[in-house]
Amino acid sequence: SSGINAEWPLRPGIQIFCLLFINILTCKAYITQQEVCKSNVVVRAVILPKSTLHHGHGKLTVPKFYRLFEIKIQEIFKDDLKTGWYENSVHSAISKDTSFNPDADGCDIPVSNKPTEALLYFDSLGKVKRTCKYWSDVTSFEKKALRKDLYDCDCDLDRCFDPVSRKRGKPDCDMKKMNMIRCTRDADYKCVWKGAQKTCLACNSYSPAKKHCASMWF
Repeated sequence: SSGINAEWPLRPGIQIFCLLFINILTCKAYITQQEVCKSNVVVRAVILPKSTLHHGHGKLTVPKFYRLFEIKIQEIFKDDLKTGWYENSVHSAISKDTSFNPDADGCDIPVSNKPTEALLYFDSLGKVKRTCKYWSDVTSFEKKALRKDLYDCDCDLDRCFDPVSRKRGKPDCDMKKMNMIRCTRDADYKCVWKGAQKTCLACNSYSPAKKHCASMWF
């Protein structure tokens, strides 16, 4: 559902704009479970100031259009690669440089002169994925799920049951709240969205909250 209802008094031009706007939000929605399950390694780490690790040891070669990440591990949530990383171990990795091209497939946390805590994802040891985020942006819901290994990667998020809309698939939810849900098995071993009942709004023609949805978007 696009979230636009025919009963809303919107001009056609505005309706088209809203459709596009909501679709963009939906596409960019960040579902932590999806990112965790698609990655081989997930860690909380401190991104160290530039040249912290290699000062005085020569310049590390970084490929063109990439940037260097010098990181200190704080917590390891997933390690399918058996990295041998441990708390307080330090490592180097690269990622596509987004400072020149914001659309580059790289982590967009900027270079800083101060240590920066972040949630980082890897498919291979030496390359940070695009789906990084500041640790300060990680909700308490996410932190609990990460630390207690609550994200069920056996559930297909595109088939998960949404108790709000009574449909299967990713919930029709406010983008900012998509990181406060997870798909998990219920008592009948069926995959259902946990947290959606409290945090998500089904902004569609069947929603009892459609008036609130209209005011939320516009």
